Amino acid sequence: MLRIKSNLILFILINLFLSSFSLKANDDEILKAMRDEIARSMNNLKLESLQKPYYIEYTLKLKDANRVSSTLGKTLESLNTKFAQLTVELRIGDYKFDNTNFFDVGLSFFGSSDDEESFKNRRIQYEQDYNSLRRELWLATDAAYKQASEIYTKKESTLKNRLRRDTTPDFTQVPPQKSNYKREYPSFDFTYFENLVNDISKIFVKYPEIFVSNVGVEYIPETIYYVNSEGMEYISTDYQTGLEISCYTQANDGMPLADFYNVYSKAPKDLPSLDSLKRVSENLASTFAKTIKAKYLEEPYSGPVLFESQAAAEVLAQVFLPNLVAQRSQLSEGGIQQSNKYQIFQTKIGGRVLPEFMSVSAEPTQEYFENTQLLGFYNIDDSGLLPTEVNLVEKGYLKNLLSERIPTRRVKKSNGHKRGGAAMLSNMIVKSNEEKSLSNAELKKRMIQLLKDRELPYGIIVRKIMNQNIMFTSLYRISMGGFSIPRGDGAMNLTNTYKIYQDGTEELIRGAEIPALSVQSFKDIINTGKNNFAYNYLAPSVISPFITGGEQYVGVSIVCPDLLFEDIEVKSPEDDFRKPPILSNPISTKK
Repeated sequence: MLRIKSNLILFILINLFLSSFSLKANDDEILKAMRDEIARSMNNLKLESLQKPYYIEYTLKLKDANRVSSTLGKTLESLNTKFAQLTVELRIGDYKFDNTNFFDVGLSFFGSSDDEESFKNRRIQYEQDYNSLRRELWLATDAAYKQASEIYTKKESTLKNRLRRDTTPDFTQVPPQKSNYKREYPSFDFTYFENLVNDISKIFVKYPEIFVSNVGVEYIPETIYYVNSEGMEYISTDYQTGLEISCYTQANDGMPLADFYNVYSKAPKDLPSLDSLKRVSENLASTFAKTIKAKYLEEPYSGPVLFESQAAAEVLAQVFLPNLVAQRSQLSEGGIQQSNKYQIFQTKIGGRVLPEFMSVSAEPTQEYFENTQLLGFYNIDDSGLLPTEVNLVEKGYLKNLLSERIPTRRVKKSNGHKRGGAAMLSNMIVKSNEEKSLSNAELKKRMIQLLKDRELPYGIIVRKIMNQNIMFTSLYRISMGGFSIPRGDGAMNLTNTYKIYQDGTEELIRGAEIPALSVQSFKDIINTGKNNFAYNYLAPSVISPFITGGEQYVGVSIVCPDLLFEDIEVKSPEDDFRKPPILSNPISTKK
């Protein structure tokens, strides 16, 4: 574990210098090992009666994961873990027809006797030299070739008895280039961040009605080495830092409740100051304590809903934006496998998907929005291609999708958006025409008029929606599975929700959720806010890592205004709840 102590500063600085020097000196050796093993495999790797590979790529990631977390002012964990991951992609056949874009059910669920070695995210030794890396590449490439050959044979056999209507090539060629985006990454001061998470988590001691809470900081820099058989090469360094606060409790009637705060940046120094984080945490804890005592919706609501700031970004993140990624449906022995849920836009290019006053673009090379650093910024994608700005939705109409080198019927070329193993979101910029953009006061006035027109006693304002990454990681852990995960497409938990009455007064409510929000609902946005909110978050990969072998979560940014929907259903959960604890929380500041 790395710890910065005053009497060890000189020793650590010297070791950091030597470590960075040896890594630079080792770059050529690592790349040479990857080049040499690719050349050997391309020339000599062949099973009898089967084809040789026509394409091989190697990706080596050296990661330095740092994490500290705290509960009620006490350190829960403080860890530094260095590890290396090696991934091999191998294709046999040719660019028109190869072993990919085929889902082998038996292989995926039951494994293969030929696949005894791992070749996706293969854990190898962190410290590399030419010989040790060649050995790992050899074993991983052998396993990849054997599995590729098995899948290619099944795919070829499956298509012999079919008339192919879709003859889209399996892979596209791109001109090779060599890039170097490697740089020194910032260090992580464990002492500072241990004190920070302890100071923040101590705030929750004053709120015994909150059963469990956790504050964590994670910083993961990585250096990536990439070589493929076409001559594409790059080295890049990337890093991101996140601070997450999650808390969980139950109301008197047993209803499980949760709230959270998350903030992400590239370097640790770019996180908010301790004073700022303490103010945010105090507000989070006090608001959550009020939510526990608030009323819930006794009857389902259907009517206008205003999503503000984080909630507007999160509703886009969970329902609309993932559909803007190009996806290739997998062929299988039984037919076409629709393996991913965000596929509704694959055949919608040219159709209207938003109101005509709204547009969406991906701008991956934009590093900042005003004073906010954007997490979706990157210099080069996983395939070694420079990312390009993509006009996705223009005046409500779908124009394009985010893509990588795997073509689809309607998106033939990559626009440099392969991230985390597949095509993925980046910096998503949502814009609205000025005549449909209203101030906060005007949005509420517009909503109140809608309530009067429909003779509704109240409307709903949502200011925060539960983030999926928080829900499935830290919240699931601290609640021991007690927090209710919404079921169904477009279902989501609303963690900070208010009724707004016709006279403009607001009332905090608890436990509200949207049972199902469809992509079509976004056509019913009737107004947006004037101000834009920049939201960084860890987005679930659109194309499943089960298929790609890539990352589960990828850093993404959304810049968007508030959103006023004409009609959305909101209700309270209908599940049975666990009984709350019999005795009160023994941790209290009251004497």
